[in-house]
Amino acid sequence: MTIRMDHAETPPRAYELDASMPIEDRGGGAWASVAGRAYGNRVGPYGGWIAALLMRALLEQKPEGEPLSLTVTYLGGCKDGALTGTTRLLRRSRTNEHWTAEFSDTEAPVAHAVATFGLRRPTIPLGDMAPAAPAPEPEMAPAQPKFPGSPGFLDRFERRVFEGNFVGVERAGHTRSRAWVRDADQRPLDYVSLASHADSPMPRVFLATGAPGQTATMSMSVYFHATAEAFAEVGGDYVLVEAECRHGHDGFHDQTARIWTRSGKLLATTEQVVWYNAKSLE
Repeated sequence: MTIRMDHAETPPRAYELDASMPIEDRGGGAWASVAGRAYGNRVGPYGGWIAALLMRALLEQKPEGEPLSLTVTYLGGCKDGALTGTTRLLRRSRTNEHWTAEFSDTEAPVAHAVATFGLRRPTIPLGDMAPAAPAPEPEMAPAQPKFPGSPGFLDRFERRVFEGNFVGVERAGHTRSRAWVRDADQRPLDYVSLASHADSPMPRVFLATGAPGQTATMSMSVYFHATAEAFAEVGGDYVLVEAECRHGHDGFHDQTARIWTRSGKLLATTEQVVWYNAKSLE
């Protein structure tokens, strides 16, 4: 079997994200890949990498239409090393397709996804969402400092946070953040990397307490609004990521994020449910 590194959404040269997820087509909707430390978190790869891998496997099936949504359920920790996966078409209609995808490590399933793809047709635009407030140019915002012992995935991104203090610097006292983010190697944005960026905001409890703590994403839904023109506009540039928590108690909090181009085009919105174990703000 050969490792497939090409699909319609992948840029022509191997960027770090693509190199980190070789994918082998074993036929009949079966796949193999490898989880390494390039996008490592405290335990296994970070959730955005897993979402990107699931999206990549689905795109390898060349579904009809564009990605509209991806909902990932994180079933447990993912070990480094060999991964096996499956993709399956659930149903197709005139305008949309519904797929599932799942990957397992050598011991157990680690993530399951449901995705919807749709054929977009001209309609009236709806909604008036815009970035919360004017943002400084990325070059004017401070670069994220490096912290000893930080998970490897943090080095795969360039972050310039201008609202919501960095973890480990000072307790923000709230859960809002706004930041310019891009892949460190300036990989051109596509659906695979957009799925990864959807999980790039820190868990909101880190901002509230001012320190890392025990957390785990239970599920994440990404809703894609990007157009071909918006992807072309971004290229490998920064995107604006706004994130906040609406509510959390007794061990679980939600987390929302909106991802924009420099010119204010909405690329994606995302929702998460996160387990956390903070007992005090001190």
